[in-house]
Amino acid sequence: MGPLCRTRLLLVLALAPLLADAWQCPRIPYSSTRNFSVPYTLPSFDAGGPVQNVAVFADPATVFVAVRNRILVAGPELRLRSVLITGPTGSAECEICRLCPAAAGGPGSEDVDNILLLLDPQEPWLYSCGTARHGLCYQHQLEVRGSEVTIVATHCLYSATGNSPASCPDCVASPLGTSGTVVADHYSSFFYLGSSVNSSVAARYSPQSVSVRRLKGTLDGFADTFQWLTVLPPYRDAYPIHYVHSFTDGEHVYFLTVQPECPGSASYHTRLARLSTSEHDLRRYRELVLDCRFESKRRRRSAEEDTERDVAYNVLQAAHATRPGERLARDLGIDSSEMVLFGAFAESQPESPAPQDNSAVCAFPLRLLNQAIEEGMDKCCGTGAQTLRRGLGFFQPQEYCPHNVSPGEGVNLSAPVTDTSCWDQPTLVPATSHKVDLFNGRLAGILLTSIFVSVLENVTVAHLGTAQGRILQMVLQRSSSYVVALANFSLEEPAPLRHAVRLREDSLLFAAATKVWRVNVTGPGCRHFLTCDRCLRAERFMGCGWCGDGCARSHECNGTWVQDSCPPILTDFHPRSAPLRGRTRVTLCGTTFRSPPDPENVGGMFAPPSPPLSASRLKDFVDMLVCALEPGGPAVVGPADVVLSVMEPPRASGFSVQGSATLGGFVFVEPQVSTLHPSFGPQGGGTLLSLCGTHLLAGSSWEVTVNGSKCPLAGQPRYAPAITPASVALWIDGEEFPAPLPFQYRPNPSVWGIVPNCTCCWTALLAAGSSACATSPCPRSSPSSCRAGTGSTASNPVTTRSRCMYVGEWGVQGGNAGAGRAQRRVSGQQWGLDAVAGCMNITMTVGGQDCHPNVLKNKVMCHVPHNLRLPPDGAPVQVGTPQYPPSPCPAPSGPTEPPLPQICVNGDCQELGCVLATSSLDLAASLALGTGVTFLVCCILAAVLLRWHWRKRRGECRC
Repeated sequence: MGPLCRTRLLLVLALAPLLADAWQCPRIPYSSTRNFSVPYTLPSFDAGGPVQNVAVFADPATVFVAVRNRILVAGPELRLRSVLITGPTGSAECEICRLCPAAAGGPGSEDVDNILLLLDPQEPWLYSCGTARHGLCYQHQLEVRGSEVTIVATHCLYSATGNSPASCPDCVASPLGTSGTVVADHYSSFFYLGSSVNSSVAARYSPQSVSVRRLKGTLDGFADTFQWLTVLPPYRDAYPIHYVHSFTDGEHVYFLTVQPECPGSASYHTRLARLSTSEHDLRRYRELVLDCRFESKRRRRSAEEDTERDVAYNVLQAAHATRPGERLARDLGIDSSEMVLFGAFAESQPESPAPQDNSAVCAFPLRLLNQAIEEGMDKCCGTGAQTLRRGLGFFQPQEYCPHNVSPGEGVNLSAPVTDTSCWDQPTLVPATSHKVDLFNGRLAGILLTSIFVSVLENVTVAHLGTAQGRILQMVLQRSSSYVVALANFSLEEPAPLRHAVRLREDSLLFAAATKVWRVNVTGPGCRHFLTCDRCLRAERFMGCGWCGDGCARSHECNGTWVQDSCPPILTDFHPRSAPLRGRTRVTLCGTTFRSPPDPENVGGMFAPPSPPLSASRLKDFVDMLVCALEPGGPAVVGPADVVLSVMEPPRASGFSVQGSATLGGFVFVEPQVSTLHPSFGPQGGGTLLSLCGTHLLAGSSWEVTVNGSKCPLAGQPRYAPAITPASVALWIDGEEFPAPLPFQYRPNPSVWGIVPNCTCCWTALLAAGSSACATSPCPRSSPSSCRAGTGSTASNPVTTRSRCMYVGEWGVQGGNAGAGRAQRRVSGQQWGLDAVAGCMNITMTVGGQDCHPNVLKNKVMCHVPHNLRLPPDGAPVQVGTPQYPPSPCPAPSGPTEPPLPQICVNGDCQELGCVLATSSLDLAASLALGTGVTFLVCCILAAVLLRWHWRKRRGECRC
């Protein structure tokens, strides 16, 4: 029994280097380095009802939480200290309700929803404004007692006189929503208010849409000289304005609104309204459209991003104005001392202000917004010929700008501007502030509901609350193409997070449903980082370090806590085996690779490293290192560990890679070639060799030599003798493994002739010659393709040619038999048979006896031999070509066989082999004496190509 064929190597060796290079390290999902499902327990406070507002007194830190009918007071540790009852208005428990004049009372008892909860910027005063009693407010005087703040007195900001359904300066809050900011000016407190109104709210004691109200020194309400703008009666139910946020900076107060693009429009957008703190009559009221969008880069996007689309995030959900860190300031092209408005926007439902789960964050430097407003006013009030509308037609009569009125002529756009009052009138400036999403559309599927931005070590960090009750801690930047998520954690309740405010420099407050949570600005913890390198790559302000097998802060670690080094991680390698003395190139895969000064170690053998290749993408990544084994080490045949050792020197910043990583599964082997097939071939070369043996696929590169020449061979070999044994050797990674038997070159095959010299209908050809020529059927052709051709045989791939005629398909369609003893004649309709009658013998038999047929143009016929007795049920009739004897194919003489040659007709080739039969056509008929005999004719086209196989016994090579 021959050797077992463990491995068969087909030597298409020109492709071997490509196959070796085709293996790539499996990419590691970026998500596998973090687990955002890790639960964190955060300090919280249950308010006992839906949280309506949160305000924080700075020093000492005190939290005021407004719910229906109550204001709760808690310390920074979120422990309840006191409760102030604010309603219902008719309740005996509401002591502050009795402070208001009877004229402020409504019809019966009313619950109080605390729409506003504001702190005075100068005095220790807290203001609360509710929906009851036409939206009146209270002032709560605060007193610091040690480390606690206490409400010591309350005043009802309502006067028995000066308020009426037509004009009510003390009616502040709207049940539809109010946003406000308190500004101190010359020891007076001014309330800048934005309220949503409709026809029913405006019918009695309307709070007005936009108003500026001065608090009276007597603390019994607001001065009756307040200024306001409100939606005109025709638009109050058709043009809703939702006031999302308000803040102050320098000499201006800003409101952020979501409203229809214009009266009668079903599309919504976001606007910025600016009021001046130096004048309170709203003459300098300005509005500007804010445009936050994502623009896909179609020319550079990859195939997997073909679904990207331009998105306009048109409805603001939350906002926060603060100064950016130095990194983001550089990205925005501004100074870090400038104020920036950060907005959490969403794409709205079609023709609705309702948001979709598709969000973005855009940054608007206030200096650029103010500049856009001033430039828009210059366009409005200049002398240009362009016709511009002043806008705000829902607040005031529609008119054009510049406001250049000539007596009796109306608006004169070409006349010089003489009426400077154009700058002293509320205006929607003809400009749009356009900004691009800082996250490049990567917050799809998320609805942001709150935002708070902090600067930590020059890094701008946004804490983003979502509608699902999660907080995303993200780095805001423009210089990177990927999103840096520091944390993504849940606050237990899947409710929208709102009212994000700062508690202290190191902590924030978020409210959702009935709870308030305290969140550290540095993040909830580090346990969501799963790998050492990801842990130490986190921003330093997070305080993360590696503790044994997990990421933690120093006070959470009971073992060794390091922040300056990580070991490498091996995840895969290729190949899995190598010859013992070869120079196999091993590809290592994993993470945390660097270019180490010290060598890597593979099974104890020295392996100088190649520089690592790191590929970071949005969704996956991998580090790859390629090293070459050096022969002569202590390794032995058998299993070996792959060991990657990296020892970087300590670094002043960041972390270094120090340590080792080990993976098993590598094997050193001794490849062996046991069989070479075929054992001989033509002198012209081109033979396809097959090598059988064990461990032939080990290593990383393969090469075969024949007498020192690399395979595949082309043309005449360089060594002289025509018939010479040639040594064959397989080289794996530089190590030689010889074949047990040599390869012999033999003379090129030749063909002396082809019989017959014409063919059709898959008729077999006999190619006579030397060196493994045999018969083969020619390819079948259609009847209309008769042509002259060249028959040839191709063997490794020496070609010889012989002229033959190739005609179309022929056949017999039917026939008949004559009656009577004198008319024992058989004939049948045929086509194409006359074309080969001159070069091939046509036979026709009746009952097995030759009847010597005559082939005419359209008929073949013969006389039935007189000595043939026809049985009553008839005799078979056959028409065909003679069957040539099989070719004397060479018998196998050893454990190998020559490759099968080919025979071709006009380039249409089939393999040659020992063929045992030619094709024939049978005319099966029922022949009997008498008239009216019907012949049933069946034309059977058959070609039998029998290929001779050489096989060894079971378990041996089959080649």
